[in-house]
Amino acid sequence: MEVLVLLLAVLLDVLISEPPLAIHPVFWFGKLISFFEKLKITNPVADLVYGIFSTLTVAFFSLILVFLPIPQPWNYLWHSYLLFSAISIKSMISHAERCVRDGIDRNAVQQIVSRDATELDEGQLCSAVIESVAENYVDGVVSPLFYFSIFGIGGAMFYKAVNTCDAMIGYRVGRYEHFGKFAAKIDDILNFLPARLSLVFFELMKRGAVRYGLENNVKLNGCTIAAMSYVLGVKLEKPGHYMLPGRDADISLVWESVRVFKVLSAIAVAFFAFITAIRIMLLTHS
Repeated sequence: MEVLVLLLAVLLDVLISEPPLAIHPVFWFGKLISFFEKLKITNPVADLVYGIFSTLTVAFFSLILVFLPIPQPWNYLWHSYLLFSAISIKSMISHAERCVRDGIDRNAVQQIVSRDATELDEGQLCSAVIESVAENYVDGVVSPLFYFSIFGIGGAMFYKAVNTCDAMIGYRVGRYEHFGKFAAKIDDILNFLPARLSLVFFELMKRGAVRYGLENNVKLNGCTIAAMSYVLGVKLEKPGHYMLPGRDADISLVWESVRVFKVLSAIAVAFFAFITAIRIMLLTHS
């Protein structure tokens, strides 16, 4: 049944993209961490401890959702819905396409990247979109499916809760330097293996992607950015931080990165459905 849970979740993603905010578990995670964030603590150690408590509380809440006493077979539908909320395939495609549908849209780019889009030229804007697509392949596809295939829906939701906390407070400056440190570190740890496993899927697109991704990793778990640069032969850069060589990024290459993302997502779904089936088989015969 867990394989069907995975496949139904992906089908929901393809058909609906995202649940409405009011009933979106990830939105609930965000509201909860925002509630904790309102308390300002000036002592660095106390703020670090408070950040640990806040992040773990959100993670614990995600597990409460998983273990709600819902009878079969409705619990399988609920788990499919939870996994659907944890992955983001169609939404990433839609965001990327909106950035370039009528020429490069600076405002749309700003919505999916943290860097200041007002300071970027067209090539850098296109690069930013392609990088976002590559990074989201880990955060929105491989990591949640990786943890689902090993630990079931609880693994996927725990990951997504931590990932949401990292997205909201996992910065290394200002208010979040201590409060968000735990969320950022745990998210890095949880993404470490999935990010590198993703390179194997890139290898299916172009031979040598694994080696290039590992040798040109732009940050701890940014190896998929390097792999996407290699597969497309495109220059990807974050001004002042890194630059991967290749032809200048343009709108046509953004569209190509979306095509690659679609193929890679299909590969990931098939692979993790297979791994899930093996886990269930082993548990059944143990």
